[in-house]
Amino acid sequence: MSIINPKIIKLAYIGLKANKTRTALSVLGIVIGVAAVIIIVSVGQGLKALVVNQINSFGSNLISVQVKIPGSDLGNSARSRAEGIVVTTLKGDDAVAMRDRRVFPYIEAVSGYTSSMDVAKYEEKEKKVFILASDSFYPAIDGQMKIDSGRFFTEDENSAVARVIVIGGDVAKKFFGSENAVGRSIKIKQVSFKVVGVLKSRGIMFGINMDEMVVVPLLTGQKMLLGIDYIMEIGIKISDEAFIPQARSEIAKLMRQRHHIADPKNDDFEIVAVSQILDIVNSVTGAISLLLGLLAAISLLVGGVGIMNIMLVIVTERTKEIGLRKALGAKQKDILIQFVLEAILISVLGGVIGIVMGIMVSLAITYAINSFGFAWPYVISVEAILISFFVAAFFGIVFGWYPAKKAAGLNPIEALRFE
Repeated sequence: MSIINPKIIKLAYIGLKANKTRTALSVLGIVIGVAAVIIIVSVGQGLKALVVNQINSFGSNLISVQVKIPGSDLGNSARSRAEGIVVTTLKGDDAVAMRDRRVFPYIEAVSGYTSSMDVAKYEEKEKKVFILASDSFYPAIDGQMKIDSGRFFTEDENSAVARVIVIGGDVAKKFFGSENAVGRSIKIKQVSFKVVGVLKSRGIMFGINMDEMVVVPLLTGQKMLLGIDYIMEIGIKISDEAFIPQARSEIAKLMRQRHHIADPKNDDFEIVAVSQILDIVNSVTGAISLLLGLLAAISLLVGGVGIMNIMLVIVTERTKEIGLRKALGAKQKDILIQFVLEAILISVLGGVIGIVMGIMVSLAITYAINSFGFAWPYVISVEAILISFFVAAFFGIVFGWYPAKKAAGLNPIEALRFE
């Protein structure tokens, strides 16, 4: 025997159908809440996956030596640099010293580099470009940097301060269209550079359009474009992740010797491993996703309160109907179940529609972001779907209980007299 009389279910359905507009508005509150949770969690996890994938593309066996203001942590140092404080102690020779395989047999490649933004020109055409000034070993550090046509410059060209350049696909297309860019010349700061290679397309990484990047030899960039003798960072590729702790310790010792630092508190450098960055990314994005998810869940709570308000109005409007049913023998339990069922049906219907809408909007957001050149993955959290759905159903029971209890407790005689 069924616990709930099918007639009661039918009555609950009829009650909701009789007030379509009111029912639709109640459902809408739950739809927005469920969809918001799914969309926010999807976007948060998509962002996390995007950043993690981009970091992993460099390889988990990478570490970098970055400049740091002595006596500060890396975070404070980064903020200080953003405010205009420049640390000039990291040199290209520091990178060269790390290439000694007798001292560092576990190091596969080392590259020193710095960067800037400027305008490149070809005849009457101009394009703002991201300039990477590096030695010839940089492609060994950035495994995603591939040559589409031509070649990368050599270390001999770097040592000779050669005016050669490797350009991104967007730069080649802007200046030369479908024609071969190799062998042509472009200008940056009135310095003419011969194009020796064109990079394969790779889209946007860390907010930078890599197809708008140009790469020049480190010494050429320092002397002819930037007017500096220092670098921003040294990338180091380790043969195996197991050597990273040893590498960090021994590289720190070398750097202190070269920079005449006796107390580690006065380090003007910081050694960062990719694994550290991944831990930070996972921690930060996880916290942000949780916070945004909780904020979105508030809309579910608001939707639940909306259900209670609507149900209270329904009870008031149907007071006579309730009185008549009770006078004809309907039990208090039947009335209670009917109105709780109406609230649950609203919540479940809103939950189902919200899930569909959340998935579709998340897909649309992913498509829109990818249209700007990002490799944004489409991520849908099954946990978010299940939690938001069951929370919506729970709110239907919780917020539908009081109006249902009020309806079931009406005195049939007073209810029939109600105007």
